[in-house]
Parts: sequence; C-alpha cells; structure tokens
Amino acid sequence: MRFSTRSFLMGLAAGAAVMLLVLDVWGRHYSNEYLFSLQPRLLRPELQQHLEDYINSQPAAHLPEPWLPGLSSARHDGWQLKSLAGKPVTLGDFKGKAVFLDFWATYCGPCVNEMAGIKRLAGSLKNDNVAFLLAARDDEARVREFLHKNPLDLPIYLASGAAPDMPDAAIPVTYLLDRRGAVVFQHIGAAKWDTDSVRVFLRSVENR
Repeated sequence: MRFSTRSFLMGLAAGAAVMLLVLDVWGRHYSNEYLFSLQPRLLRPELQQHLEDYINSQPAAHLPEPWLPGLSSARHDGWQLKSLAGKPVTLGDFKGKAVFLDFWATYCGPCVNEMAGIKRLAGSLKNDNVAFLLAARDDEARVREFLHKNPLDLPIYLASGAAPDMPDAAIPVTYLLDRRGAVVFQHIGAAKWDTDSVRVFLRSVENR
C-alpha cells in the first residue's frame, strides 16, 4: 500500500510538472501571437518594448551567396505600385538596380518594428545603385494617417496586391531583386536588415 501511494504521488508530481511546462510554452506562444496581431499605436509602452525586444532577439536574416537565376522577370515587370504623390511605377522601371521590396501594413507590429533597421540599411546604401520599395497593403487614407503620426524617411508605395510570383499572404515579407529584375532572395517575417551580410548581398547583385 505504501509503495502504491508513493508511486501515485510521484506520478501526480510528474504530470503536474509536464502540465506546467506545456502551459508555459503555450503562454509564451500566445503572448507573441497576441502582440503581433495588435496595431502598434494601441500597444502600451511596456508591451511595445516587449515586442521590440522580441524582434531584436531574432537572428539576422541569413542571405546565401548571391546567385543570378535563369528565370525571366516578365511575370512581375508590369506589376504596378503608386507613390504617395500619385505617380504610378512598375517593377520594370527599376531594372538596372538591385531592389529591396518589402510588403508591410500599418496594423502589423513586426512590420513597423523592423522599419528602423530598414531605414538604417537604406541610409548606408544611399550612394549605391539600390532601390528601396516599401509596399503598404493599407488604403491610402490609413497610410497617410499612420505616417502623419509616425514619420518614416523611406520610399512608401501603395500596393493593390502582390505581384503574381511574389505572394504577400504573410507579412512582413521581403524580396530582393537583381539588376535584371529577377527575385534572388525571399524572407518571410521580421528581420534585422541593417547587417553587413545584407549590404554585401545587395552590392553583389547590384554589380553583376
């Protein structure tokens, strides 16, 4: 009887420990998913800091050795965006330059929190033949309201949808294009973009 009671208590303790571990993992996952779903302007300062710390804790985007695929860029050459000044442009207009294309939205916390790194990256490449296009998935009024409250010194464009071969179902999503307009890299999710590996990659496809 004594042995059975001891075994029962040990089993109960082990079960409780496993349950606590599962609840802890689930709680962290839910916390991050909840934060990611909130509009940045609605976050309390401590939650905003938590989200920024989470983004900063993620590893930098790992870019492979630059490669130039044999695929044509014809499927997205004619894809059109509109600048906030109302000027329509196509991806084909940027041929001859390396292109950093990022899909984002004002309601996406990770999108907004990676903007600072993108801005630093763009500033470090201002003398290089690299174009930065930040394609917003919001309507124009919402984008203008957001930029009025959160000025961004970055080239913001309005996108009615993604190019046929560059899906944006999950945001943020970033595409790097070579001088011929072909996609050479894709990254889904927020990342640390202000890194030497990204600069080396963009300069490599810019010069080839």
